[in-house]
Amino acid sequence: MPTSSARVEAWKAAWESRDPARVVALYTRDATHQSSLIAKIYPELGRLALQGHHEIAVYARRGLARYTELRFEILTLTESGDRAAVEYRRHSNIDGANPAYVLELIEWRDALISGVRVFHFGA
Repeated sequence: MPTSSARVEAWKAAWESRDPARVVALYTRDATHQSSLIAKIYPELGRLALQGHHEIAVYARRGLARYTELRFEILTLTESGDRAAVEYRRHSNIDGANPAYVLELIEWRDALISGVRVFHFGA
């Protein structure tokens, strides 16, 4: 696994914990989170971008409820200042023998996430 910063390790651990409150705590109050999975998990929102803690909490609660196991295998990590690009394979009960390939572009404000764009391949 590539060497990563404490904040990327905290991000990975929070999602793998499957604890929505722990995930939401990673984000600034005004954070955005963009993903094509939003349409599937939170369809009544009517858009592919979450805004703020409430929407991120609803999405995290619903999305994480689908998993009985969840692990991220980080393939590459590039960090520059307040930005990180994390490429990983998602291993889970949903993915079975075919882990999903994911790329996340994360923007940080200090130790918290201010914005993230998620690209799922094979999800």
